[in-house]
Amino acid sequence: MIDRPFYLLEKAVSLSQKRPLFREVNERIRQVNFSFGPESRSNEIILCECSRSDCDVRLEVPADVYDTVRTEGHRYLVAPGHEAPEAEEVVAGAPNYLVVAMRPEPG
Repeated sequence: MIDRPFYLLEKAVSLSQKRPLFREVNERIRQVNFSFGPESRSNEIILCECSRSDCDVRLEVPADVYDTVRTEGHRYLVAPGHEAPEAEEVVAGAPNYLVVAMRPEPG
């Protein structure tokens, strides 16, 4: 039995590729949800976009928050406790999700 459904991604995808990949997966999930009609859009059920290779947490996020985060390419939706303080700053959130912004790389 497979405990983590995304375990194969660990082999094929580097951590730097995980966030863009999961962002694309979340966009596809959103498209499917939206196809059921506007009433299905009060909240989005998405995958956590943290940098942990073993994370497959699902988040429930208000549709307007999801839309706002998507307008900022350096912001991601993560589960509480999945933020990486050395690389990102928490800029918003609720009990079941956080919005993090990537810190600029020093240099």
